[in-house]
Formats: sequence, C-alpha cells, structure tokens
Amino acid sequence: MNALGTIQLHQGTVYGPVVSRRLGRSLGINLLPNEIKVCSLDCGYCQFSWTGILSCHPRHFSAFLPSRDEVLSSLESSLKTLAGEGAPPDRITFSGNGEPTLHPEFASLVDDVVSLRDIYAPSCRTAALSNSTTAFNPGIRSALLRLDEPMMKLDAGSEEVFLRVNRPARGVRFYEILKGLEAMGAGMVLQSIFVDGSVSNLSDEDVDDWCQAVRRIGPSAVQIYSLSRGTADRGLVSVPSEKLKAVSRRLEEIWGRPGEVYTFPLDEREEP
Repeated sequence: MNALGTIQLHQGTVYGPVVSRRLGRSLGINLLPNEIKVCSLDCGYCQFSWTGILSCHPRHFSAFLPSRDEVLSSLESSLKTLAGEGAPPDRITFSGNGEPTLHPEFASLVDDVVSLRDIYAPSCRTAALSNSTTAFNPGIRSALLRLDEPMMKLDAGSEEVFLRVNRPARGVRFYEILKGLEAMGAGMVLQSIFVDGSVSNLSDEDVDDWCQAVRRIGPSAVQIYSLSRGTADRGLVSVPSEKLKAVSRRLEEIWGRPGEVYTFPLDEREEP
C-alpha cells in the first residue's frame, strides 16, 4: 500500500523552476485554478489527489481560470528575473493543476509563450505535459506540435484498461485519444505509467495491448515509469524497476524500439 500523501496544488500561474530528471530546470505554467484540480481524467495515481472538477467542457470551469494576460504577465516577469540572475530555465512547461489544454485559449497561449521564450530565454525549450484527451482536436493538436516537446500520456492499450486506470470524464473516448496521438506521431514523446495493487495495467494482455497501441502511434520516444510520490488511491503500489524493464523489452519485441525506463526514490517530489 502507498503510504505517502498527495501534494498540494501549485499556487500561481507560473512556478519553479522545478528540478526534474526528465526536464532539467523546468519553469511551470499552470493554466488552471489554484484552489481545485481541473482535469478530464480522475487517475488514482495522481499526485494531486482526486479531480475536483472532472470535465472536458470549459463551461464547467472557465470562470476559475487565469486570463491570457495574467499568464503572460507572470511568465514575462519570471523570465526577466531569471535572465537577470543569469539562470534561464532549461524548459518552460505547460503543466499545473490538471490538464493544461483544457484552457480555452491554450493555442494562443502556446504562441505567446514561444514568443516570450525567444526574447528572454532563446536556448530554453518549450514543453507540455498532457493527458492526451484533447489531442483529437486539430487546433489543440497543432498547438501542441508547435512546442519543442509535447509529452503525451498513454497508460492503456484498450478501452477497458483506460476506464479502469484513468477514470475519464463523460464524453472522453479512448478511440479519439488514439486517433489524436496517431496524428501527432513522431512529433511527440509518449509517457506511460504502470501501476499495481488496487488497480493494475501490468498483465501480459494489458502490456501487449499497450505495445500495439504504441506501435500504431509511432512516437519519437516512450518514457516508462511508475509511482514516485503519494497517490489519490492509497491502494496503489509502485512497480519494481525489473518489471518496468520487462515492459520495455516487450515493447522492443513488438515495436522494434525499447522504452526509456525511469525510476525514482519513493520520497521524490520533482515535476514529472
């Protein structure tokens, strides 16, 4: 059983830089409320606990979101400060308290962030951590692909496992997620978490279905990992590195390429 507690939501629209093994010094952008997690999934493994507003429709949460001007003002201020200190971030990452692409102005904000990056931190890369539920939308997909590193989530290779592990909002369809990711293809990195305990996506059938989905999608790379922090569902347990490496080997057998396995200390609190 996972005895670690979940962590508090990010406060403010810009936070960090957070030191991450995968992203370096990452300046985070939170397009969601400070007070409540807004997401189109309610994954039991989430470090921020259960989803407060489970929806993919902005009408349910748009009144709580920061404005485009607020986001850009905060980001410009942070980038100016870091530039003045001679310590620009390695990445500017859309992440935050839920799914960042749910913000109605996400596409415009991507263009704005890229412009500010070019001015204040031209060597910095732009990234997003997305749960992939909006990738079927051509406008959002195009915006994600304008970033240097869109990092998209896929924890399942079947509708059954998706429902069990990710607990989607009404209206979220697994086949649409796969279509969106296939359209992105090698333009993005795929991130996949494997869990065991009260919910699992680790059976041989589950892993094979996931490998086949990865093969169809054809991402530029696949990152495989398990729990490293507290979770909403305390009955979940982390998958040992040996089993994660076995998943990577199975992916190589089916896709022709292995995934990159990440392991973290159980008390780690870095950004994913």
